[in-house]
Amino acid sequence: MTNMIMGTLLAVGYLVMFWLFGALVPEKFQSGKFPVMCINGFLLYYTLFEIVAFPMKYLCCSLKQLTVIWGCLLILLVLFVIWKRRRVLADSVRTIPGSMQKNISVLILLLVAVGLAVLLGFNINTLSTYDSNNYIGLPVASVYSNTLDRVAPYSGVLLKAPEQFYIMNTDTLQSAIVYQVLNIHPLMERKWSFTIAMVILFEMGLYQCANGFFKKKEAEKTVFVILADLVLLFSYSLGGVSQYFAYRTYEGKAIIAYLYMTVIFGFCLAIYRKETSLWPWCGLFLCGTGGIAFSNSALFIVPCMIGATLFPYVLCDGILKRQWHLLKRYIIVLLPSVFWMLFSHLV
Repeated sequence: MTNMIMGTLLAVGYLVMFWLFGALVPEKFQSGKFPVMCINGFLLYYTLFEIVAFPMKYLCCSLKQLTVIWGCLLILLVLFVIWKRRRVLADSVRTIPGSMQKNISVLILLLVAVGLAVLLGFNINTLSTYDSNNYIGLPVASVYSNTLDRVAPYSGVLLKAPEQFYIMNTDTLQSAIVYQVLNIHPLMERKWSFTIAMVILFEMGLYQCANGFFKKKEAEKTVFVILADLVLLFSYSLGGVSQYFAYRTYEGKAIIAYLYMTVIFGFCLAIYRKETSLWPWCGLFLCGTGGIAFSNSALFIVPCMIGATLFPYVLCDGILKRQWHLLKRYIIVLLPSVFWMLFSHLV
């Protein structure tokens, strides 16, 4: 029971941390909406974590060194947000209440999100034992050896360097830090805490997509989100998004498949709807910079999704109408993915 309580508090802590990180985004890249702030905060969190953790992993530093550096950075950033960005946080919360219909809609979606998150958190079935052992075994081995993914999780052999294929993936190190600092085992952190946080973020992403389609039609937004959840839960396909979402919610490939693709679509939809603010472009840029922390799949899936979805818009409204700033933004949001793709051939 103690583990369950700690795991639940950690899930809430993840969401609060993503919200705080969302407030770090400069004003001109803010949307002011709570779901978007949490999503962008999540993307920024793992972008910064990748920037800090990847060089240390590559240089074979110790887990304690990473924990101290990342912990100090987190403390400084949180203090900065509380000191300098309180108004941004308050404004994002003020956008939640509205008309009676909106309040009822938000309440229904909140209950659906929490219910779905708990359902998937309690799901003990998996179709990927090998990957599950890897996501649980690597953080545990890193803690006990004080290394950064340098112990083979099946044989226990200490490697001279992290496995080359996964050298740029740092998500498992986040679990190792949590285990080392809070003593919450990766089995609880991954399959309960992180699963709940990712499902609720996914629901926020769906809500943002619904907002792009229906604007102020609150009932339609609610129906859209619920139907999207039902489609995922009742259209099972082996190796497809529905399988990743239902059975492998916390895994890196799964997060790229169901979460990143959803938020990318939501950002692109906002751009198609002539969003004047730069927040969707900022979100797309962060998708390209931080996705590699979870899976090598991000090297190809993220730029393909962004590039293919925005290409008609950039072609028609940018190139043909000579609005060259759209073409410039298009190139900028794709640059991080190009960088990681080229860098993957060098390490």
